[in-house]
Amino acid sequence: MDIKIVGFTCLILVQLCTAAEVIVSNYRLDPQTDPGFFNPGTLRVTRKSRKLLVISGWWEILQNAGEDVRSINSVLHKNVLTGRYEKVWSQNVTACELLNKNRSVLPKIRKVSNFPPAGMCPFPKGRYTIDNYKFELPEAFPLPPGDYIIVERMIKDGHFLLGLEWPITVHY
Repeated sequence: MDIKIVGFTCLILVQLCTAAEVIVSNYRLDPQTDPGFFNPGTLRVTRKSRKLLVISGWWEILQNAGEDVRSINSVLHKNVLTGRYEKVWSQNVTACELLNKNRSVLPKIRKVSNFPPAGMCPFPKGRYTIDNYKFELPEAFPLPPGDYIIVERMIKDGHFLLGLEWPITVHY
């Protein structure tokens, strides 16, 4: 009898995980972003269907970003009791590590953009274009339901260079 209950519970959990709806809003540029480092241009994230996002447009990096630039990435989750966002994951790497060690998304972006090849450091200043990069959200999203913010910050010698935020809502 217990095996049937466990099996039924597992089946329900699998169904819940595959029923995730993820809403990703367009990014927000932190107003403290240094205009001498980053020009957001026309870069946009568009939701084409329940599971498909398209990233396209151009932006400019106005200074080289190398080992001296730190990239601090975080995922924040909104606490339903306090309404405040709390950090659930964080990564602090150099700009070169961020742009050259990613093996899942960036190789695909490089195919539809003029990003420099992997391994280049420093990441050269210039105008970059992404031409309709299609990102399919996974069926089972690894986050519990709620509101999140993905945060990207770049800092050089204590000077704030760039801040981007992507609000995300996960429903089941």
